[in-house]
Amino acid sequence: MKTKIIILLSIIAFVVASPFIFNKRVTITDPHTLDADGNFILYEWVEPRDGQGPDWDYNLTPVQVSDRVWCFFGAMEMPTKENAGNMSNSCYIKGNDSWIAWDSGPSFVFAKQAYEAMSKIAKLPVSTVIVSHEHDDHWLGNNYYKEVHGATIMGPESINVNYHKGDQTRMIKALYQNAIRGTELVPVDKYFDETSEFKISGVDFEYVKVGYAHSEEDWFLYLPKDKVVLVADVVMNGRVTSNRDGIIVGQLNALKAIKARDWNHLVPGHGFITDKTAADEAVLYFTLIKDQVLEGIEEGISPDDITKVVTLEEFRKKDLYYTLSSGNVYRAYEELEMYDGDEEEDEEDEEEEE
Repeated sequence: MKTKIIILLSIIAFVVASPFIFNKRVTITDPHTLDADGNFILYEWVEPRDGQGPDWDYNLTPVQVSDRVWCFFGAMEMPTKENAGNMSNSCYIKGNDSWIAWDSGPSFVFAKQAYEAMSKIAKLPVSTVIVSHEHDDHWLGNNYYKEVHGATIMGPESINVNYHKGDQTRMIKALYQNAIRGTELVPVDKYFDETSEFKISGVDFEYVKVGYAHSEEDWFLYLPKDKVVLVADVVMNGRVTSNRDGIIVGQLNALKAIKARDWNHLVPGHGFITDKTAADEAVLYFTLIKDQVLEGIEEGISPDDITKVVTLEEFRKKDLYYTLSSGNVYRAYEELEMYDGDEEEDEEDEEEEE
């Protein structure tokens, strides 16, 4: 009798757990909900939504960072329906006869309104869009520039590998119809294997590969003559970063590469500080995580307890601390458990050789 009861209970438990065991689709009643990493909890296919009302008004105002660089600064929060995905920073660089865009934002509508705002400064076409990494809040405006301006899209090869026309990213699934309408995934036209230097519309650029840092493939853009560096999400300030797709060692290596350039202005992926102190918070945050997690591992702290020990009190008052920081610490433990220092030493050797 006991055996039959145990078998029956096992069958019931298996049936209850099967959607998670086999990663089957589950019904989400509140698609607006975010998980601990700020991902939309929404797995079902969403029907395309065009709607009949006016486009979402992003109310965009460009901020001049240097003589030729203007940027749009997003909200210091997670992407939601209410901010229409406008929570990352994107920029325009003024060339001799065209604009060059750095990250195109979360939607076709956003990119269209960004260009309209920049046209008041100079009525130039956008010849090129340069993308920092594959997270969709940074590049879903690409198809506006491709369709309307015939722009060349430069960016990570990982976008072409991991995203394809017809795919539904978190923004496409979650934003209101008047914000996401017209947005389609287009491939990167040109990608690079290594750090590259080039000139566009009379402006000198260095497109710097930092590899696996905040995401699978990260790049930053350096304007040597202007002493400006656009770094996207390898630097955030005023808020805690989301390192759900990143690695601590990669982040620190990226920050070393940024610090090695001569710049006066740095535009982060999220945050408003753009002066010489712009990267300081990121350097401190990732250094503290690495040092304190390694110390905890050395002392035998278990992964379940590491977030109780490594609390990063210095960042408690920063935006999104309670949402993201403990997850970053836990993942850092998984990464650093087998750490031997070789990754950073190899990177330092390569920089010295260069």
